[in-house]
This record gives sequence, structure tokens and C-alpha cells, in this order.
Amino acid sequence: MTTAATVFGHLPLVFAHGPGAGARNSIGITLVSGMVIGTVFTLFVVPAVYMLVAGAHERAVAREEVPEAAVVEGAAAVS
Repeated sequence: MTTAATVFGHLPLVFAHGPGAGARNSIGITLVSGMVIGTVFTLFVVPAVYMLVAGAHERAVAREEVPEAAVVEGAAAVS
């Protein structure tokens, strides 16, 4: 919601005309594209990478490929 408000708030900079429009256009395009790219990464890329890492961790735990130091610490905690 905040991203949408920011993007729509900066759209007038993207479509500016008249004196100084070149500077406004470049600032607007930078702001809008940065917000869109950041949102895409936050909504899609980060969760996808998390799922990959979590899946690999679950498979390693299922095969009991736990580092030896963790096993020793776990045994000490149980004793």
C-alpha cells in the first residue's frame, strides 16, 4: 500500500513537461523504478530464496547431516 502511494505520488514527475522537465523526469523515473524493483524483490525473490534454503535445510536434517559440533552440544545438553 505504501509502495503504491509512493509510486503514484511520483508519477507526475515522470510525466512532467515544460522548463526543468528533464531533471524532473529523470528523478521520477529513478524513484518509480526503484520502488517497483524493490517491491518485486521483497514480494517474490526473497520468499523464493527463503523457500530454497529452508528446503535444503529440511532435507539435510531429514538425512541427519547435522554438523558434528551440533551433535556434541546436543548430547551435552541432554546429559
